[in-house]
Amino acid sequence: MKSFYHDVHLHLDLYPNAVEIINHITDFKSYTIAVTNLPVLFDRALKKYKDQKYIRFALGLHPELINQYTEQIPVFFERLKDCRYVGEIGLDFKKTDEYSRKLQVDTFKKIINECNNYGGKILSIHSRSAAKEVIEIIGSNFNGKIILHWFSGTLTELEKAIDSNYFFSINGDMVNSKKGQNIIKRIPTNRLLIESDGPFTKDTHSNYHLSFVDDLIKKLANIRECDSDEMSILLKGNFKNLLE
Repeated sequence: MKSFYHDVHLHLDLYPNAVEIINHITDFKSYTIAVTNLPVLFDRALKKYKDQKYIRFALGLHPELINQYTEQIPVFFERLKDCRYVGEIGLDFKKTDEYSRKLQVDTFKKIINECNNYGGKILSIHSRSAAKEVIEIIGSNFNGKIILHWFSGTLTELEKAIDSNYFFSINGDMVNSKKGQNIIKRIPTNRLLIESDGPFTKDTHSNYHLSFVDDLIKKLANIRECDSDEMSILLKGNFKNLLE
């Protein structure tokens, strides 16, 4: 059976051969969410690559860049009303001072509030060393869809996110780590999605090729002790549910 290809978190604009990758994505009919790290990069991607059948660009404001590019915050909110796909956004407390942490939290709270008011948006969220805070800010009644990208929080935090009906996007580095496998085993199968996080994962760092999807499906099937075809069908259904 042919795999259903999708990638809900790709940094397309960070590859030097983006046009070649776009053609590759089109050939494989891979439904792709291309996240960005700043509004200026989102605008640039839309202008440069225009409308693509299989790619949707997401408006982003990466938490690690907020402190450095504060002038991009109001631009983000100007663009937000017209964007269904939002990402990469979130919190990152791994290496932050008190000022940066507060700025991140205040901005993220405003993003969630605005998205909730608009409704129907799909968010790809970064939560490194800040899963507890991310989940608390979003809550369990978000008016849209939440994808926790490369989730690495505690199992208690994972359960709270599951109870809140969030999706989880899984990449190659996750399936190849013990902690990642432990997390994947606990996520309901109807909440699993595939991401590359290219070019930040080992299998997509130097070259983006959709064979990573086939490898991921096989490894996810092995972790969840099911057939690869069954896993592919489940993932296709999950992606469709994400877009509903």
